[in-house]
Amino acid sequence: MGTKTQATTPESTTEDEHCLVPSTQPRATLTKRWYCQYPPPYATLSSSVLQLIIYGVATNDIERLLRFDPNNQIEAWRFVTYMFIHRNLFHAILNVIIQCLFAITLEKNQKRLLVVILYFGSGVLGAVGSSCIRPDLVVGASAGVYGLLTSHLSHIALNYNSSKYKLWTLLTVIIIIASDITYYFIHSIYKNHLIISEGAHIAGAIGGFLLGLLLYQSKDKESKTRNKIIFWSVLTIFLILLSILIVINILIRKCTPVHQIKVHYNYIC
Repeated sequence: MGTKTQATTPESTTEDEHCLVPSTQPRATLTKRWYCQYPPPYATLSSSVLQLIIYGVATNDIERLLRFDPNNQIEAWRFVTYMFIHRNLFHAILNVIIQCLFAITLEKNQKRLLVVILYFGSGVLGAVGSSCIRPDLVVGASAGVYGLLTSHLSHIALNYNSSKYKLWTLLTVIIIIASDITYYFIHSIYKNHLIISEGAHIAGAIGGFLLGLLLYQSKDKESKTRNKIIFWSVLTIFLILLSILIVINILIRKCTPVHQIKVHYNYIC
């Protein structure tokens, strides 16, 4: 008589158990790669490409049409278009690289449109500032670059609780500004004619910080009251400073002959 074979069920594999019974073990979280965490600043990058293209195709006539000229302020486009004109290729590439680096975290944490508005707004304020401190022809995007730099401090002020690397960001801003100031003084000692518009740099930096406090958004829900106070206080300060710059600009143009405004200028007459 043959031996009976007992029917058996196949053993469940680990894969089968995983499919049939929900696993209680947490799945490993996927770490985003660094280039996914910090995507390119597309808005600033687009502006940078346009700046390089204009540098490549700009003739002397185009440059004269787009640069900021304190004697032609009625041509309002100059307050923005001067940012697309540069003295040389090194000047253009340096501004493009720096502004893209500054904009990476800003465009990640803030809306791109707000960053672009701040960038060009700082440029406009830089042109106004240059016409008040030392009226002369101005080209380059340095005022906008400075605005992006100091607006990092605005982002920290509005998002203090959720911001990371606050101290490192502050130190970086201080080091960059201190280095630029040092270069300016060294340059002024060894050069008879200054080619750096200190007025554009200063006004762009202050404007970028103030505009950042007005435009940027806060993710700190518990700081709504504080941020409202900041907004209205900064708006008042911004309007007062802007009014002062406009009055100074008007006085210079009123008290200084047109043919002397780029060499000698008067504030009172």
